[in-house]
Amino acid sequence: MKMPNMIVTTLAAIAIITVLGFLARDDGRVGSGEIGLQVGVPLEHKLTNIDVTPLPVVLRLVNNTNETMPLTADAPCKIFRYFVTTREGGFVQAMRAPEVCNETQTRAAIAEQDVIEEIRQVPLDTQRFSAGDYALRVKFWNYEGEAAFTLIE
Repeated sequence: MKMPNMIVTTLAAIAIITVLGFLARDDGRVGSGEIGLQVGVPLEHKLTNIDVTPLPVVLRLVNNTNETMPLTADAPCKIFRYFVTTREGGFVQAMRAPEVCNETQTRAAIAEQDVIEEIRQVPLDTQRFSAGDYALRVKFWNYEGEAAFTLIE
């Protein structure tokens, strides 16, 4: 049984578009010759019944260049900043200025082909959140990244 040409052409077009989409996807990886920030959070996170729900965040600053890159921050307490929005972009919460700043440096460097990895916690104000989809937008050493997550009850 032979398939009609129109069906074969349609299936071939779908296959080509799928392969091109797969190759062109933005999966958050830092490309060769670039420096960038990867942000990791749990896909689903449980809201707590207390005032603060701690959201664990993994920050990976990746240097895929062949040279040491300088890192700078506007002030010691601005090395790590964040804000949380709904998936549609509505503001929910931002980082407050700390009473006491634990950071001491505003300059550093990342070696060629190296990764700086830190684990932080973002204290979510439980009263501002409900079950649903959110986006965490982060600035770390003046590089920006984001990650989507879902809060569940």
